Amino acid sequence: MTDKEKYRVLTIRNVPADVDEAIASQARAHGRSKSEFVQELLTATFGDPIGNFIRSSELVALMDRELARVTGQTLSGAWTDGGMTLPESREFCRLLGIRGADDLQRIMMAAVPWLHLRARQLGLDIPLLPRGVSLSCALFIEAAGLEYRALLPVRRSLYFMTDEPRFWRNVDEMREARMLPPLDRPA
Repeated sequence: MTDKEKYRVLTIRNVPADVDEAIASQARAHGRSKSEFVQELLTATFGDPIGNFIRSSELVALMDRELARVTGQTLSGAWTDGGMTLPESREFCRLLGIRGADDLQRIMMAAVPWLHLRARQLGLDIPLLPRGVSLSCALFIEAAGLEYRALLPVRRSLYFMTDEPRFWRNVDEMREARMLPPLDRPA
């Protein structure tokens, strides 16, 4: 594949002046031209399989609305990629072997029966549910099916802010609901 086939030219018009100034300021702070800075930002954002799936999947949109209905909470109008940062998204992809939309579709479809359980576990006592919350729940449900040694790095790198006993209780409850054997972990 030639460079011409791999890359495209993108022209953006009618950017508000204050946004242009913010881009210029941030580009300078990073030692980049505006063009380089925007290219890196766009490539990182749209090179993220999880973020792309959240923004384009009708199933995620449907399940987000369902979780909002069940919890009585409002779904955010802003795209927040399930409240996930780009490094967290990449770590999920690495640890769960996610290569693209097909893997995410499989994970989402498999998790649908247990999304309400995961929402109950979280409590979701927040003012707005982020778009993609259902996929965030589905990723936990998928991870909960891993063996203990494979689940440890998930816990350490993605759920480190969750109280450890609570994390393991949530995993155990999810495994029981999915009729998976209990985890074989040290006492």
